[in-house]
Amino acid sequence: MVDPLTGVANRRSFLQDAALIAKRHIGNPRPTAVLLIDLDHFKSINDRFGHAIGDSVLAIFAEAARKSMRGSDLIGRMGGEEFAAILVDISRDKASEIAERIRASFARMAQEVDGHSVDATVSIGLVHCLERTLDIAELLTQADHALYYAKERGRNRIEIAANPARGGQLGAPRPAAAIAAKSAA
Repeated sequence: MVDPLTGVANRRSFLQDAALIAKRHIGNPRPTAVLLIDLDHFKSINDRFGHAIGDSVLAIFAEAARKSMRGSDLIGRMGGEEFAAILVDISRDKASEIAERIRASFARMAQEVDGHSVDATVSIGLVHCLERTLDIAELLTQADHALYYAKERGRNRIEIAANPARGGQLGAPRPAAAIAAKSAA
């Protein structure tokens, strides 16, 4: 149930916990955000520095994410270098701030790994849901679309999907710098 490398929930555990969150949500709907997070150019890190450094980068990411999130938030390793998170009872702006903290913290912590200049970064797709029902699979799909957009627009950034229940597509591009500037204000 726990990914041995990163110490976060593995895919099975994450999806089981997500299903419980969705079930509780029916009786007490709360604004919820889903993040899909992918380490940028991870294969290149493994190729350049070896799998031991790659493993360290994954563990550093998990530490950065845990330190950036609230204790009630759920994070899991979905596989390889992809992670997902669910943040319950949170506004879109606060979810964006947490995503930015994860992005910035990881970039700082993964500049140098075991004496190597790695400069690892992450891209994050975020979807915020105000609906009475949480369709975790659909929210992960929407977050995946936003993640793809973040990678397409240059990586090391956060993109936010519009409300999928209202037929929305990706909202206006929200590069990490714009989110960081808003967070500082």
